[in-house]
Amino acid sequence: MSSGSKAVLAAFLLLVLTVVVRANELVLPPADASPPAQAPQAGDAGADYLGSQSCARCHEADHTQWKNSLHIKMTKPVAEAVILGDFRDGTKFADHDRSYVFGRKGGKPFVTVSFGGRAPETFAVDYTLGAKRYQGYLSMLPEGRIYVLPVFWHVEHKRWMDWKEITPIPDGAHDIRQIWNGNCFNCHATNIAQGYDLNEKKYKSTWTEMGIGCEACHGPGRPHVTLMEQWEKNPASKPAYDNSASNRGLSDLLKTLSFKSAEPRRIYDTCAYCHGNKKNTFVGFKAGDRYEDFALPFLVSDPIPENDFQGEFWPDGRPNRFNRNQALAMSGCFQANAVTCTSCHVAHGSPNDASLKVNIHNARDGDTLCTQCHTTPKRAAVNPRLPSPSFTGDGLEAHTFHKADSTGSRCIGCHMSDVNWRLLIRKRDHTFQAPVPENTAQFGIPNACTTCHDDRTPEWAVKQMDGWWGDEARRVKAASLASTMYRAGSGDGATLPDLARLAIDRSQNMIIRASAADYIGRLVAESRPGAVVRRAPEQAQTSFVERPSNPAEAGRRSTGGVDSRTFAERSSNIRRTPPTVTPAIVNALIGAANDPEPVVRVAAVEALGHAGSRERALAPLTARLVDQARLVRAKAAEVLANFGVIELPGAAGEALRKAQNEYIVALDTFPDVATNHALKGWLESERGNVIVSRDALNKATIVDPNYAFPWVIKGVLSAREGKFAEALEMWKKARSLEPSYPNIDQLIAEAEKRK
Repeated sequence: MSSGSKAVLAAFLLLVLTVVVRANELVLPPADASPPAQAPQAGDAGADYLGSQSCARCHEADHTQWKNSLHIKMTKPVAEAVILGDFRDGTKFADHDRSYVFGRKGGKPFVTVSFGGRAPETFAVDYTLGAKRYQGYLSMLPEGRIYVLPVFWHVEHKRWMDWKEITPIPDGAHDIRQIWNGNCFNCHATNIAQGYDLNEKKYKSTWTEMGIGCEACHGPGRPHVTLMEQWEKNPASKPAYDNSASNRGLSDLLKTLSFKSAEPRRIYDTCAYCHGNKKNTFVGFKAGDRYEDFALPFLVSDPIPENDFQGEFWPDGRPNRFNRNQALAMSGCFQANAVTCTSCHVAHGSPNDASLKVNIHNARDGDTLCTQCHTTPKRAAVNPRLPSPSFTGDGLEAHTFHKADSTGSRCIGCHMSDVNWRLLIRKRDHTFQAPVPENTAQFGIPNACTTCHDDRTPEWAVKQMDGWWGDEARRVKAASLASTMYRAGSGDGATLPDLARLAIDRSQNMIIRASAADYIGRLVAESRPGAVVRRAPEQAQTSFVERPSNPAEAGRRSTGGVDSRTFAERSSNIRRTPPTVTPAIVNALIGAANDPEPVVRVAAVEALGHAGSRERALAPLTARLVDQARLVRAKAAEVLANFGVIELPGAAGEALRKAQNEYIVALDTFPDVATNHALKGWLESERGNVIVSRDALNKATIVDPNYAFPWVIKGVLSAREGKFAEALEMWKKARSLEPSYPNIDQLIAEAEKRK
């Protein structure tokens, strides 16, 4: 069984059995049954998007700069794109048990794919994807899915490459497909709506423009354009205002996100929404919105796909595959609210590497990105007799202990070493952490010292750092953190006390705090015999579901590429201790549920659902129903439902109903996911909305006819009405689909007695 798609919590199973025992009495919906939640229609704000051309008249220079940037090249219709790959007729390439033939028909590129002895399939290239490191190619399939073809063009090396080289997918011949309007849809175009039509089982995706247009970063243009036109027609209506970078209210006044004056976190949220791997819960994000109202970033604690033995993070939390936004969030600069993406990068594009403000390869120009904030380096603690540290001359050498004109005296040389190794390239660390050679020795995490001095050992680097900076305490703390995270990821329940301390340690960054809290919940849940973790709906950008090439095969069950085993079960050489949940652990989670960062609160609320008792967790979970962040409210409602709390009295009850409605909106957001319909059906059944529940359960079986869970809930609804013969048929159907479904034999036996 896969987590969150086939199973149900033990508490829910007990509830089902209780329902069956008392089902000889007709259970009517309560008189005050909550009304069904209504999901907003996709593209509600679509009319406010005008396209980037609407910006050109007033912002000609910026518009021209943007048109030459990589942003607009992210996704392009093939007729407008610069095709970089070799599509000369008859060009062939083969690797990883797949073979490709390239060519053009009527001037349009195509790719023929063969694998596993199956008949070759030919796909027209309708769009290009990217143009920097690699260029990918997209093909529109008959049912509206946009298929990311499994072959990429390496821009620098000018060669074809199978996607196995850059993506953690299984070895051998398979038909796993990355679907652009499923995995990538809300970042690689402007104002895209997925548009899945359940009745026709087709995607009718729409967008304002392909690629990252002006409105993707500044928000829908109509409100701003309308305001400017009003001011232009009636100059007297234009107020006097501060147009400087210090005016934090400029974006709201001008009705468009102004990057020169917006709060650093607001800019970060806008960039991070697309520049980091995330789990989508809601859609409709607009520039300037709060990230935590729509999605959650991947955490160190997130399960690793079965075919990816390294994962997205090093054990110390730093990303290892992309320069994720999580890395910047780990920096002290970010935690001090002193830096954001545009502190160093130019969103409209620049001629410099990585669209930076300066050329970091030109002498010490790169240091100016750091010295715009850091005017004086810290004095070395070991030898106070050295000259006063500075960023020039002898003072610089007193800080770096390297020659002033050497790489070792560049800021990025030590604080932005190469840590992203997994895309056939090296990218620099955005946590800005000083080296920790101890983590290299124990976990293979790169450090700047031995990356540069590759003929030296981590132990040598430790000795040098002790003698120069005397920062052993900092490195010991960092190494302890990496050890805790590694052991937790290996399934060691003995890490719970250390994880609890990390979860409430505000000196740690939000990614570590959230990961620590999440690890607690996962370790406790996975320690229970036969237990599986049911999660809220998540549309992950880096999890590729196996999609049948033939729509007629769509009923096949899919694992989503995630190993249902814990990492521990795949790591037999790791010593593991079952977790022990003490009051201190629960207290720490309650504290983390009140963290200033929403991602930590969500993780803590989820963990309380596994590690906290119903009585102990009820009050802190209820408090989160009125949280500022929508994701926290929805998660609190979900966890309370898992505890069997469907109603509460008074104002708390009203808050619960509102949060439940938000949770149901999240379930309605991705109608192509059977799990979402099934979970909605279950919750609505508990809220007394039987008609809505049955409709959702029917939709679940339409999306996936071989999914057992909705048939179980259908049986529960029938049993509640005293229709035990009908319930029996439903449960037998569930058992035929999944013979090992928890407690299904007991349900069938009980129905046999009462039919």
